[in-house]
Amino acid sequence: MLEHKAEIPHTHLDTDMETLHRCKVECIWPESVVPIVDRVVPLQNAERVGRLFSILTDPTRIRIIHALSMSAELCVCDIGFLVDMSQSAVSHQLRTLRASGMVNRRKEGRTMFYSLSDEHVRILLKNGLDHIQEIDDLT
Repeated sequence: MLEHKAEIPHTHLDTDMETLHRCKVECIWPESVVPIVDRVVPLQNAERVGRLFSILTDPTRIRIIHALSMSAELCVCDIGFLVDMSQSAVSHQLRTLRASGMVNRRKEGRTMFYSLSDEHVRILLKNGLDHIQEIDDLT
């Protein structure tokens, strides 16, 4: 197998140059790598995004977020009715969503009202729903 070695001229690159020169199995294409080498998300941020996405792995939380995305705010009773769950079960999921920063709450008397924390949450859900629709359309 021919070895393709490439010198990547980048002053901020902390990677061992020998790693960038190996090619028996891997190839480093400078024209592809150089423009993005310092732009790949740092591990700490990737872990945080992973934790955020893990919140969205639960179908119940997705349904709660979807219900909240269609209203300015909803109380626990309203959400429970919309997703066909007990207030207790909804409250448990809302605690998780609040801890993740995806929903906010406000108290009025004895009633708690919940809303999406910001437009990013609505966009995440919309993008996910759009993506699965696109996949379904292709099959």
